[in-house]
Parts: sequence; C-alpha cells; structure tokens
Amino acid sequence: MFLHWEVFYYVFILLAHMRSYCCWSVNNFLMTGPKAYLIYSSSVAAGAQSGIEECKYQFAWDRWNCPERALQLSTHSSLRSANRETAFVHAISSAGVMYTLTRNCSLGDFDNCGCDDSRNGQRGGHGWLWGGCSDNVGFGEAISKQFVDALETGQDARAAMNLHNNEAGRKAVKGTMQRTCKCHGVSGSCTTQTCWLQLPEFREVGNYLKEKYHRALKVDLLRGAGNSAASRGAIAETFSSISRKELVHLEDSPDYCLENRTLGLAGTEGRECLKKGKNLSKWEKRSCKRLCGECGLAVEERKAEMVSSCNCKFHWCCAVKCEQCRKTVTKYFCVKRGGQRGRNESASNRRKNLRLRKKH
Repeated sequence: MFLHWEVFYYVFILLAHMRSYCCWSVNNFLMTGPKAYLIYSSSVAAGAQSGIEECKYQFAWDRWNCPERALQLSTHSSLRSANRETAFVHAISSAGVMYTLTRNCSLGDFDNCGCDDSRNGQRGGHGWLWGGCSDNVGFGEAISKQFVDALETGQDARAAMNLHNNEAGRKAVKGTMQRTCKCHGVSGSCTTQTCWLQLPEFREVGNYLKEKYHRALKVDLLRGAGNSAASRGAIAETFSSISRKELVHLEDSPDYCLENRTLGLAGTEGRECLKKGKNLSKWEKRSCKRLCGECGLAVEERKAEMVSSCNCKFHWCCAVKCEQCRKTVTKYFCVKRGGQRGRNESASNRRKNLRLRKKH
C-alpha cells in the first residue's frame, strides 16, 4: 500500500529519535534497545496515515482543510504554529498511532502482546462481569507514547502544548472504547453477562476529537517564556491544571479565508463547496456560506460531465463487460466577486462623472 511521503518522514524522524534511548521497558516486554522499535514501524506508519486521512475528512468542508504543510509534527519546524489546528493534528496523529498498534496487537501481529484480561472475573456492574478478550489499549498507549512523544525534545511552552495534545489523542482512543457483552443463562436467558472492551471505528475517535477542537482551551503564558528553570516550572504548573482530555493551544488561528504565502495558507478562493445532495450534514450544507459568502467570495455554479462504468454484465467465461455512462453533475466553487463588483464600480463612476458634467 502506498503511504504518503509525510508518513515516511514521520516514521523516519521517530526512529531517529528512538536511537537516542539506550533502553526502555514495558510490561510483558522481553526486548530492549532500538531494534525493538523496528517491530512496530509499519504499524506506526499506518497509524500516522490514518490520522492524516481522518484529519482531511474532518476538515474537508472547513476553511482550514488540513493541508500538507500542517502535517509535520516537529516542534522546531518553521512551519509550525501553536493554534487549535496544530492541537488537532497532534491529537489525531497520536490517536491514530495508538489505535493501530492496539488493533494490530489484537490481530496477533506482535508476539509479545495479546488480549487485556487483567480484569477478567471482576464484577463490572450490576449483572455483569469482566471477561472475554478486551483490546489491549494499555499496550497501544505505552508503545505509541514512546514513539510520538519522542519528537518533543524541547521544554518550552510549545513542546508542553504538543505533549499535552498527544496525550489528549490517546485519551480519546480510551474514552471511545465500546463495551460488548455476551449473555449467559439457561435456555437463552440473560442471568449474567460477560463484557469486554473493543475499539470503535476510528471515525468515532475523529468525531470525538473534532468536538474537542471546537472547545479547545487557549493557554495564556508570558511571551518569551523559554527554557529557564523558572519558566519550565510555570509552564508545567499551568498545563498540569488542565484536564488531559482537552485540547489546548497558545495562539489564535489566522484568517483562513485569505491566502498567506508566508504561513503557507491557500485561502478559500477556488475551493469546492456543497449546496445540494443526499445525506448531507448541516455542516456540509452550510459549506458554501462558510467558505465563500463569509469570506467575501461568490459561489459559482459549474457543470461537469462524469464518465463511469455502468450496466455491467458477466459473460461466460470469464469476463465482465460494462458500458460507459455519462452524467452531468453540478458543482459549486468559491470565486472572486471582482467581475460583478467591477461592473458596479464602473456604473457608479459613470454616474459620478455625469453629475460633475451637469455642475459645470
């Protein structure tokens, strides 16, 4: 499977940082040293990719739509900012890595990992006991933390923010786990239940973090707070008072309506938006207003012809033949109001010139 180059960059940086650690330990781990991490590199890459894809899905119809330049997780990158969008990128990336490691553990991809049966036999609530094979989120959490948090080598406010949001991403995976139960009893009755925890679809984690994004907390720290002992103490105290389930940011977001080459922002001009269609959410239906109208742009309707395979039939033996069907679809795009505004301004200028000639 092809993985985006950003993912390879991500894993390369992670593995490079791992080499600085001589050894580490996790429960039930028999391996130590950098070679141990190579076992998980493909899972980390797949997890990072799933985080990227989920980010793009969640923000597809927002003014900020998770552009490529936003996906580098290094604190010291000149492209990085400390706004709520950066907070989401860190959280969803961290969540993706933890989720994939946990899932692959349950699938038996790792010899040193299996079900989490630590609570089996214990009473979980009225009428049910812990049992079965729970997904081992403790394993996924521990290994993903070793990988992802290793990117943050600084001790300033931005590094603290990124580490906090990494943890919020991991908390999101644990917080969206779903309890599944099986009934036990005579003749199909449900006298008692045995229950275990399973990972949800990753989309649930993305939806959860998108809600956290909208309620992200801004942390106000003195400008110039750096790596002095006093600054580090103040930073640590500030972040320790905030729930690790919440996303945090240090800066306000820029105006994503406008193109800003310095910040690498493309603006919303030329973006597609949605107006009509089946099964559209309210957020999607309002995308033209959000991307175009509220950004001072007009909505332009364009017709496009789409060609797709249709009326496919199986022919013995052994081929499937399809017809090529053409369909005209309507799409909507954000464009400048320049043409209409220019005509209005020209008409206004003509009226002004006419009044001046009358005065003379």
